[in-house]
Amino acid sequence: MAKKSGAAKKKSEAAKKAAATRKKNAAAKAKAAAEAEAAAKKEATKKKAAATRKKNAAAKAKAAAEAEAAAKKKLAAAKRAATIAAKKEAAAAAEKAAKKKASAKKAAATRAAKKKAAEAATAAEAAAAAEAAARDAKRRPGLVLASDQVDSNLSDKLRSCSTHSTGASHIDAKSDRSKVMKKAVKESRGAKSTADKRKKSFHKRWIEGASPSTVEEYAWAREFLNS
Repeated sequence: MAKKSGAAKKKSEAAKKAAATRKKNAAAKAKAAAEAEAAAKKEATKKKAAATRKKNAAAKAKAAAEAEAAAKKKLAAAKRAATIAAKKEAAAAAEKAAKKKASAKKAAATRAAKKKAAEAATAAEAAAAAEAAARDAKRRPGLVLASDQVDSNLSDKLRSCSTHSTGASHIDAKSDRSKVMKKAVKESRGAKSTADKRKKSFHKRWIEGASPSTVEEYAWAREFLNS
């Protein structure tokens, strides 16, 4: 019985020992599982953090790229605007220069035309003076030219003189057919060329026997007789 008890005791101790070993192994296994789980969680967290950092870095790089692209676009737009403004300013300057050149050319042409007109007027005055001097050189004492009768005082004297016989003694005309017109000879009668035409026309009639009927024709008749 005592021997049996010893064997049972050993068996019981062995069972306890085995149970303790299983418990220990289970605890070790549980610990290992926990450590493995913790390690897995840590690795997963590490991977997640790395993925987050990668994602953030990509987002940051994208934002930087977009900002750089926007800056380049803004710079290009500013450059285009500056180029357009420069071209516009250059075109305005060219147009202003062209207008200034055209104005200067027009002013030069106007000055040249005025100078030419002044020279022509001077030449005409010189020619008229020369013609008047030539007429004065041919004039005999007492001869009054038709051009002199523009002066109303002189033409009035001539009209008064022609009303009596001594003032027109050299005119062969009947008193009942001749009529002295008391009408001033004015510059408004027309240009010198027109007066010359009338003078030539009267000279032709005078040669054919016509008598003068106006102060102008009387003066021409005296001029014809004394020339």
